[in-house]
Amino acid sequence: MSSTNIVVGVAGTGALKAAAYGEPESNGRDLGFIKGGISIEHEESSYEIKVDQFLGAIDKITTDEAMKIKFSLAEATLENIALALGGLVGENTLEFGDKTQTLPLTLYANVKGPNGLARKYTFWKCRPSGKTAQVYKRDGETLIEIEFDVLCDITKAQNKRFGKIEDLEQDLPA
Repeated sequence: MSSTNIVVGVAGTGALKAAAYGEPESNGRDLGFIKGGISIEHEESSYEIKVDQFLGAIDKITTDEAMKIKFSLAEATLENIALALGGLVGENTLEFGDKTQTLPLTLYANVKGPNGLARKYTFWKCRPSGKTAQVYKRDGETLIEIEFDVLCDITKAQNKRFGKIEDLEQDLPA
């Protein structure tokens, strides 16, 4: 036990990046400032195997697994809005609509880890879930709320299809 294992805060810069599916982080776009953190949600459904000879379940098998990434971007650029809505960004214009041709992305989250070091999340294959909001208000920042579904990347080994988490032997950028 150590208080240095308690993680407080997100990261200084470069906390969240998006790249074309399968592209390395170095080819990704920094999504800028975020507000409210990065939420990583994991959910499982399972089937309990029960037999007449015992009162309780004798085994439990995972039948479904889902993961979501949620965050609010504080930089209300057309490129960031396009991340949620799809579409094409031109000069001072975002045109959007039918998202059937939207390609998946690889998301990278660089956050603080235990002992003051860096932790990197890589989510191989992500698509916007369709839940987004932009609220323009008089007394606060306009945030672009985005939710991504993490999809199974069937090019990876079965136990590695959602992504990976790395604790890095380096400090986070300021």
